[in-house]
Amino acid sequence: MATDDTERDPVEALLDLLLYAPLGLITQLDELLPGLIERGRAQAAMARTVGEFAVRAGSSRAQQRLGDPQQVVGDAYRLLTDLAARLTGGSPSAPASTPTSGSPAPSALPIEDYDGLRATDILPLLSALDAEQRARVADHERAGRARRTILNRIAQLDAQNP
Repeated sequence: MATDDTERDPVEALLDLLLYAPLGLITQLDELLPGLIERGRAQAAMARTVGEFAVRAGSSRAQQRLGDPQQVVGDAYRLLTDLAARLTGGSPSAPASTPTSGSPAPSALPIEDYDGLRATDILPLLSALDAEQRARVADHERAGRARRTILNRIAQLDAQNP
């Protein structure tokens, strides 16, 4: 065997790795453990912060690019019905067929252009409706977008003014 310091006996290297290192770690564990725990917590908090930021940024970008998905679908539906009406010789403003969702026709609703409005636009209009009109709006909302803010407000008004 060589006595050169650069060459180590493989058995000694194995003993260092499998016996002496774990023994040294065990003897120092009470001193090292609190620091390791704190570093682990800091890394987890940093990863969570970065993840939350990425989700918020991605969600914001998606909303900017797509807009309200339900509004996009509604606009596409109106465009397709207008195109179908033009191709069949009908009036572009009259839908070629009724929506398949089972919801009442938009003209049956007491709020004009209901499907084109945001919930924040609809909420103040609900208090002017009678119970039967609110019921039609609630049925339409449940069959379509099912926005909780609108349905909850209708329930509040129904409780106050049956």
